[in-house]
Amino acid sequence: MEDVAQRTEYSQTFANPDGTFTLTQSTAPQRVKRADGSWSGIDTELERRADGSIGPKAAVVDLSFSGGGADRSMIRMGDKENRSFSLDWPGSLPEPTLDGATAIYPEVLPGVDLRLTATAEGYRQVLAVKTAQAAANPELEQIAFTASGDRLAVVPGAGGGLRAVDDDGNAVFMGPAGQMWDSAGDDAVGGDSARTRSARSMAAADEPAAEVGKDPNLPGDGDATAVLPVKVTDGAVRVEPDLDLLRGNGTVYPVYIDPPVGLGALERTKISSDGDRFWQFDGDLGVGRCGSADGYYCGPGYIDRMLFEFAPNNLNGKHVLDASFNAYETWSFNCDAKWLNLVRTNNISEATRWPGPATIDHMGDRLVSAGPGDQLQP
Repeated sequence: MEDVAQRTEYSQTFANPDGTFTLTQSTAPQRVKRADGSWSGIDTELERRADGSIGPKAAVVDLSFSGGGADRSMIRMGDKENRSFSLDWPGSLPEPTLDGATAIYPEVLPGVDLRLTATAEGYRQVLAVKTAQAAANPELEQIAFTASGDRLAVVPGAGGGLRAVDDDGNAVFMGPAGQMWDSAGDDAVGGDSARTRSARSMAAADEPAAEVGKDPNLPGDGDATAVLPVKVTDGAVRVEPDLDLLRGNGTVYPVYIDPPVGLGALERTKISSDGDRFWQFDGDLGVGRCGSADGYYCGPGYIDRMLFEFAPNNLNGKHVLDASFNAYETWSFNCDAKWLNLVRTNNISEATRWPGPATIDHMGDRLVSAGPGDQLQP
């Protein structure tokens, strides 16, 4: 039976008949507690609110985006203790169109769209520079947002990121260094990059693709990428795009510029040997070597690793009888069994990049087989 009083967005505690308890905890939120104390599923689809702002229907954070105009913060994010921070666009924003979890503000600069996407724990903020002519705009050489906090201070974070910290210096919200990428992968693979999933079909263009298309909020395989340290000074957050990537002769447009921020409750990240990282990722991302096999392709041979941080504070002082780690595999190239290793490492943060933290010990492994169809086991 569940002890509902101990339920959180990330965990549940169950009382067993023999007097022991079982704690189930995830690094990603599984539910949302509403203001009236009830629980609901996560729903990041955006809706327009009575006060003119825009926000997700059900998220762990108190998140709102501008509904347009100059009298409302571009982004405001708060926690359960009514602490918050805001970022403001330098000027008036147009009224956005809504597409699921994303608000699209067209032409915030000539040829540049602003995309704000709600996640369960934060947001992604992407500027889409659509043409070389748009990229030549000198206003893109340094992008500055006004930053302010209510019982939170916005300060530099780890590895060129930013953090919103409380009076004791504890990070409540955090984000990694920004990144930018072009659309070269679209040209290289016929417009269907599938870095956001396991692989794609190498079949002819007129045949159905095996996987979904590219997520515009994430770099895809073949896209040129660059890391952009976020600078926090004098109440402003500044990002300086890589001009060689923004305006290079080989650049393929659109170019995307993204500094994400999320809740610092628990952390997860996927890192790749090609330098990309997906901090606080959502959706289907994989592990292992990403190449081609059996008519499927997901990359030129880079290696992906996933790292998860758990903080089961309510186990303090308890005697742990047993523990297990569960991960759900949704797809693989074929049914050939492969070894998956689970290791314990040093801490991770929004700054973690390849090859990741040092390994402390090997905790277990499994010889797992799965296939690319609907059935997990062949």
